[in-house]
Amino acid sequence: MRIGHLGDTLVALPAFWALRTAFPRAKITLLSNSDKKNVNYLAPGSILPPSGIFDEFIDYPTNVSAAESILGAVKLGRSMREREFDAVFYLMPRARTAKQIARDRTFFRLGGIRKVFGLDYTAKHSLAGPIPSPAPVIDSEAKFLLDLLEDAGVAIDRDELKTDLLLSPAEKKRAVDFLAESGVLNSQKLIAIAPGSKWESKIWFEDRYAEVVEALIDEHDVYPVILGGPEDRERGERLLARWGRGMNAAGELKVRESAALLENCSLYLGNDTGTMHLAASVGVRCVAIFAAIDYPGRWTPFGSGHEVFRRSVECEGCHTPACFNNHKCLREVAVDEVIEAAKAVLSAE
Repeated sequence: MRIGHLGDTLVALPAFWALRTAFPRAKITLLSNSDKKNVNYLAPGSILPPSGIFDEFIDYPTNVSAAESILGAVKLGRSMREREFDAVFYLMPRARTAKQIARDRTFFRLGGIRKVFGLDYTAKHSLAGPIPSPAPVIDSEAKFLLDLLEDAGVAIDRDELKTDLLLSPAEKKRAVDFLAESGVLNSQKLIAIAPGSKWESKIWFEDRYAEVVEALIDEHDVYPVILGGPEDRERGERLLARWGRGMNAAGELKVRESAALLENCSLYLGNDTGTMHLAASVGVRCVAIFAAIDYPGRWTPFGSGHEVFRRSVECEGCHTPACFNNHKCLREVAVDEVIEAAKAVLSAE
C-alpha cells in the first residue's frame, strides 16, 4: 500500500523493486488512492510499468464525500477478501497519524489479511504533527521505506537498488520523435528545466532561472527543454523567448514519455517537483531549489550526484502551498551558487 502523487510514487521505486526482487514468484498488487477531484493527479498505473514490478493495480477514492468514502471502503474490503491476499506491506508516507494507522490496521483485518508489515514501524517514525523549528535533517522517503522493509525482515542489497521504469520502445520513440519534430539536433546538449510547481510556495524566481540558463548557454552551449504541466507553458514561453533557444514540452507528453525525454538530458534544473523525482529515476543528476516548507532531507531525490539548495529560516516547516513570508527561504538561494552547481554537473557529464 502506497498512496500519494507523482513524487510519492517515484521515491518508492527502490522499495518496490526490492520487494519484487525478494519475492520473484509472488503476485504483487499495488493498492493506492485515486484523487477524484484533482485534475493533476497521476495514478501509479500511469507512472509505473504495466508489468515487471506489479501484477495488478487497485485503488480507492479519496477527496470524496463521507458517504462515497464509506462505500468505496466497503467495496475495496470485499474485493480484498475475494482476492485472498496473504500479506500487506504498508509503505505509506510518514505523515500518517496514529488514528489513520489504527484505522488501516482494522481495515486490513476486515479485509481478511492478518500479516501486515510496516504499521508499527510507520507509527514509531511518524512525522504527523507540526514540524519543529529549527527543523532537523531526516532520512529521505526512499531510505525510510527501505529501512521499513529491512525491519520487516526483507533482505535488501543496498548496492543493487534500482529505479527502472522499464520504459517501452514506443515510449522512447515518442520522446525521440518529439525532439526531432521540435527541431532538436542529436548533437545538442539538452538540459531539463522545471520552473513551476503545483505549490506556489515552491517556485524559485523566473528571472533567476533565466540568469542561470543564460550562463549555461554561454559556457556549455546547452539547449533548454521546459518540462511540467500545461499550467507551466506560459512561464516556459517567456523563458524561451529570453534565451532565444529551447523547446517547451510542458503539458505535451505523458509522464512516461517525459521520463524517456529526460533520459536524453544531461541535467535537471528546477524546483522540488515530481519532475525532479522523474529525472532522478532515469539517472539524471539534479540541481534542485527547495523551499523550506518541509523537513530538510525528506524529499531529496534518490541516487548520487544531486545538488539540493535549501535555506533554513524562522518560518521553516510551514508546509503551506502559498508563502506568507515573501519567499524568504527561496530568496536566500543565490543565482551564482546554482550556476556553479549546474556547471559542475555538466563538466563532469
